[in-house]
Amino acid sequence: MQTWQSFLLVIVFLTVAIGLRYMLGRAAFAFHPDGATGYLRDLLLETAVSYVPLLVIIFGVKLYIDANPQQAESPLVFASIGIAVVSMLLAKRLPLVKAASTRMMKARHDRWEALKQ
Repeated sequence: MQTWQSFLLVIVFLTVAIGLRYMLGRAAFAFHPDGATGYLRDLLLETAVSYVPLLVIIFGVKLYIDANPQQAESPLVFASIGIAVVSMLLAKRLPLVKAASTRMMKARHDRWEALKQ
């Protein structure tokens, strides 16, 4: 698979995942401080900041391997996968991302609490 095809496949997958999360969270829009637009903004922020470092590292390594095929079995290539995953996990702990995630979780929680009554 060509690099651009891989990139396109990942973008399509992320778009579908974001779309599904947005549609499934539709009931919580009324409970989000900024409504549907704020919910979408928080969802995009959380997804972009979490996955961009991972994608940059993974596609950077893929381009490097395409240019230097003899380095495909290098331990640095395998270490970069671990670094990419750790960077994704650390990005989720940034205050901006945590705040967005907290707003979405609170909207979902408030929606469930409203259903109980």
